[in-house]
Amino acid sequence: MRPSLALTIVAMEAVLVGVAVTLFPSQMLAGFGLGTATEALIQSRDLGVSLVSLGIINWTARGATGAPLRGILWGNIFFQVVGGGAVHVWEIAAGQLPSSTATFLVIPLALTIMLALALRRPEAA
Repeated sequence: MRPSLALTIVAMEAVLVGVAVTLFPSQMLAGFGLGTATEALIQSRDLGVSLVSLGIINWTARGATGAPLRGILWGNIFFQVVGGGAVHVWEIAAGQLPSSTATFLVIPLALTIMLALALRRPEAA
């Protein structure tokens, strides 16, 4: 997969989810079976802004090559594997998230595969 295409897709996903989490934190938390304590709403909005920022970085870096491109791809892989996968698996195993949220793990898995394929072609923008 072309790295520019992978970064475009990851950028769009991050911005869409980030905007949704920022503007509609209660609804997004409810999708995970979670309540909406004030602290959770604050953290959700902060996460949303961070995701939009990551999306902007990915979008503007679509034409990167060489070491900068590899760094951006590896950073995104880490974010998907740890933030989108391992942490949620741990939360499900600890009973902090309902087991039904395991279906959401498909998205970071698919994005990780896509980014790993893009990493195989770091010289192509």
